[in-house]
Amino acid sequence: MPALRADTPPLLHDAVGNWLAGKEDWALTQRTRVLADDGSVKEERLERYDPSLPDNQRWHLLEVDGKPPTEAQRKAIEVRKNQRPRKHANKPPEDFLDFTHAVPLHETPQAVTYAVTVRPEAARLVQTEKLIILVTVGRESHSIERITASLSEPMRVALGLAKITDVDLDMHFEPEPAGHPGAAEPDPSGTARISLSKFGDRMEYEWTAFKRVTPYAAAKR
Repeated sequence: MPALRADTPPLLHDAVGNWLAGKEDWALTQRTRVLADDGSVKEERLERYDPSLPDNQRWHLLEVDGKPPTEAQRKAIEVRKNQRPRKHANKPPEDFLDFTHAVPLHETPQAVTYAVTVRPEAARLVQTEKLIILVTVGRESHSIERITASLSEPMRVALGLAKITDVDLDMHFEPEPAGHPGAAEPDPSGTARISLSKFGDRMEYEWTAFKRVTPYAAAKR
């Protein structure tokens, strides 16, 4: 993993380094809702994504509209999604998030909360200034304890073809006691949600049940 820039605030520098020192990817559960104009749910899917599994098993359809999927539904979703190229997170997070210019917003004897911005060059065509990201770091643990993200107002993406109307991310990390083997890489608890409008369709995505895993290709080495 490339080193963080030395001029990153020291406490945040240590916390991000500790967070990234463990395994490389995340398994998660994704809920997708397609909404009608009146806000009612037209379609809802619940899926599990696990990059530690082989390519043809990464996505697993759990429910469709609150019921177990039929074999036809399962094949239609899983085959399509599992045929997509596997994405590799080759770039370090500091290529996307500007930790160097993070600003302390709130400090207590136990923790410091930093405001972190997205690098504009890392998200072209996205109004990154409307995205508010807060990272809370424990003074004693030197670990990230909470990450939140929200929008100050809706923002357009993809040349205006889509609009993100709401972002609600609130992730908590519970560090193990000092000296515990897993202290540097806790799994988060919490939920991430995003609402958007794309080609006239209103959609909501919700991610839960996060777990750090080793990607399948790396695990085989």
